[in-house]
Amino acid sequence: MSVLQVYSNPAKAVISCSLVDENGNEKEILTITLEDNGIHVHKNIEKDDHYIIPPIPQIDMLIREVIEQIAEELNVQTVVFRYGENSDLEETDDLILSDAWYDIEKLALAASKHAALANDVESKVIIGIVKFSNFIYAATVLRKEDTFPLLQIFMDSSNNEIKIYNEIGQLVEERREKVQDFEEYVKSLVNSSDVAVVYKESLDEIPSPKEITTDNGRYYVGVVFKYFMGFFPSSSIKEVSSKRIYVRNKSKFVKLLRALLYLDKLSDDGGVEVLLSSSAVPLNDIPKEVDKIKGKVDKILGKYKITDVNYFGINDTLIKELVNYKPQFGEGDVYLGMRVIPVAFVIITENKQDFDNYVERILNGPTSDGYEILDEAVKKYISSYFIGYLMSVEEALIIYSDIFNELSKDDK
Repeated sequence: MSVLQVYSNPAKAVISCSLVDENGNEKEILTITLEDNGIHVHKNIEKDDHYIIPPIPQIDMLIREVIEQIAEELNVQTVVFRYGENSDLEETDDLILSDAWYDIEKLALAASKHAALANDVESKVIIGIVKFSNFIYAATVLRKEDTFPLLQIFMDSSNNEIKIYNEIGQLVEERREKVQDFEEYVKSLVNSSDVAVVYKESLDEIPSPKEITTDNGRYYVGVVFKYFMGFFPSSSIKEVSSKRIYVRNKSKFVKLLRALLYLDKLSDDGGVEVLLSSSAVPLNDIPKEVDKIKGKVDKILGKYKITDVNYFGINDTLIKELVNYKPQFGEGDVYLGMRVIPVAFVIITENKQDFDNYVERILNGPTSDGYEILDEAVKKYISSYFIGYLMSVEEALIIYSDIFNELSKDDK
C-alpha cells in the first residue's frame, strides 16, 4: 500500500509531498510554495504540471485541499505529516505550517498580483485589488506587457496602516492614514488615464461538511465559530487590558441560544452542540480560548469516533496575529477595552441537508424578535456593554475600530 509523505519546511513557505510505494521507494511528486503572485503547485506524476492558486486568508485549509486532492487522485489511503528539516524532522498528527505561510501582508499582496496577471483586459495599466479580509486590502499596479509591478500597496484599515512598495519590492513609504475608498486611493497614485481595475474578494466560504464514515455509520460534520463582542470600560489601564468578564448561568444562556437558532441538541442521531467560552476575553486571549474550545470539540467528536473535521470562522492568519495585537484604549479618565466571547457550533448530522439547514440558521441568526430576546439575555448574563452578536472576528474588529475612531474624534 502506497503512502503519501507530506514535508513542511519550518523556515520557508514550502510544502513537498513524496509517494512511497510498497517497496519503500520514495519519489517527490508535489511541491507547494508561496511566491509573489500566488500559491505555486508543481505536480510530477505522469507529466510535469504547474498551476498557480490565489492565496486566501484560510491558507491552511487551501493547502490541505491541494494535498487531499492529490491523495484522492493517487488513491492513497495513508497520509503522513512531517515537520522540520534533516535530523530535526518529526512526525506530526496533522499538517503544521511555518510562520512564513501566515504572513498576511505577503499573502494579500500575492493575491492582488495574481488578480492583476490573471485577467486579460485591454488597458495600458492594470490594477489588481483584493479585499483580503474585512480590514486587509492590497493592490498591485502593473503595465499590461509586464509581469513585474510598478508598485504595490498594502492597507490594514483596523489601524489605518499603509505600506507602498516600488517595482523592485522595496518599502518606499509607510504611514497611517484613514482611507475611505481604497480603489480611488490606489488610482490616485497611478499616473495614467488608461487604467483597468480588477477587483477580487477573499471572504470566508460557506461552511461545507466533512463526510466521515465510521463503525457507527456515516456523518456530516463541521464546526462553525462565531463571536460575541463588547466593551469593558475602566479607570485602570491594567483592568481594561487584562480583566475578563465572566458569563453568568452559562448553561441557561447556551440553552436559550440554541432555542433562538432552532438547533436540536446533539444526540446519538446528530444535532448541534454549542460550546461557549466561560468569559469574555481581551483580543490577545482569543487564540487561547479558541484552542480550549477546539479541545472540547475533539472530545465530543471522539464519542462518535470522528477524528477529522472542517472548522469555519477561524481565520488562522488573523487568530495568529491577535496574540501580538496591540489594542488602543483611548485617553482620559476612563479607558475602553474590547472583550470577545468565542462560541463554537459543533454540527453532526446523518445527511447533508440537515447540516446545511443548521448552518443556514447559524449564519442568519435569530429572528428580529429572537434578537430582542438575545439582547436581553446578553445584558442579563454577560454585560450591558455588549453590542455585537454572532459575528466574525473581522466584523468585531471593524466595529471596534469604527467606535474607537469616533470616540477619538469626540475627544478632539
